[in-house]
Amino acid sequence: MSKPFQKALILCYKKYSLFNSFTDILKELAYDVEGFDVREEIKSFYFRIHTQMFRFPFNVRNQWGNFFLQKINKIILKKIEKEKHDLVFVYNSEYLLPETCHHIKKKAKLIFFMGDSPFFTHINPFFLACLNYGDLILAGDSCWISQLNTLGIQNTMFFIPGIDLTSYYIIENKNELKSIKDLALIYTGGSYATSWGYKKALFMNQFTTFDFHIYGNRAWKKWFSFFPELENHFIETNYIPVQLLNKMYNKSRLMPVDGNPAIINGVHLRFFEALGSGVLPLVEYRKDITEVLFKDAGLQVPLIFDYKNAKGIAEYYLKNENERTELVCALRKFVLSQYNAGNNSERILEYLKKFTVV
Repeated sequence: MSKPFQKALILCYKKYSLFNSFTDILKELAYDVEGFDVREEIKSFYFRIHTQMFRFPFNVRNQWGNFFLQKINKIILKKIEKEKHDLVFVYNSEYLLPETCHHIKKKAKLIFFMGDSPFFTHINPFFLACLNYGDLILAGDSCWISQLNTLGIQNTMFFIPGIDLTSYYIIENKNELKSIKDLALIYTGGSYATSWGYKKALFMNQFTTFDFHIYGNRAWKKWFSFFPELENHFIETNYIPVQLLNKMYNKSRLMPVDGNPAIINGVHLRFFEALGSGVLPLVEYRKDITEVLFKDAGLQVPLIFDYKNAKGIAEYYLKNENERTELVCALRKFVLSQYNAGNNSERILEYLKKFTVV
């Protein structure tokens, strides 16, 4: 079957498992797919400075932002000019400026996938402005789509990248897992120094009576005075290689999946990582789970509508192992059948044909 594009470029952090999912999808649409991570082209201290720049006065932030974003955009433009891609796929905004997007649009189709809300990020203040240049905007949150539609950006589509099976998969050879600790529940992820961190700690505190480990950054420690029992379940770490992370998931039975306050209706991508590794996610309720993602699946996703009920839900599935494994298998099978690379590429092509962007 012929493909509609010759050369596709993915602008994305290559350490994200999403990068693999995007690559698999675009290989269905283009003959040549290339990933480009601008972090590999610029010294890391620039990015460390940029992530903290929001703390500085406006004049300092503005001067730094102009310097930093211009530096990155020159590199990206040089790459696109040299390779002559006819499809550019962008995770979030990847530090793009609107004028760069305008230039890309003259030569290629431009697609954005919103992993984060453009209304809740200080990394690139031009994220929302860049979306005006997209031929197609993909998002896994129906509320984000509604917000963009209200702004006049109509070329949007609800989109689930699927499960990256090269990163998160079920390990059949149990000998590979001998050195990994068995856990009832596992959570890996950073906390925050803001009220978002309190919310996350409050959620995880519901599981402290179980064999439960939290692997995360030092920001968790701020909340131990409120939730002292959490400290006994916490292991400080900055980065866990995906290969090891998958093994840790394979030796765990349940994974709490909290709702990031910026994700209004959608589900955190950690949900799909859990299913890939065979862990049952216990999910803080978001309406897209029942009204969009699993609307016609006929499956009962373990949803937490009230934190006070979280412990009981965990107890139930830990006591009913056969039901837990059967549900994980069914949820996993449904996601893989509905949101695989082939189906997702067809959806993208259908919507690209549907929208005519002036």
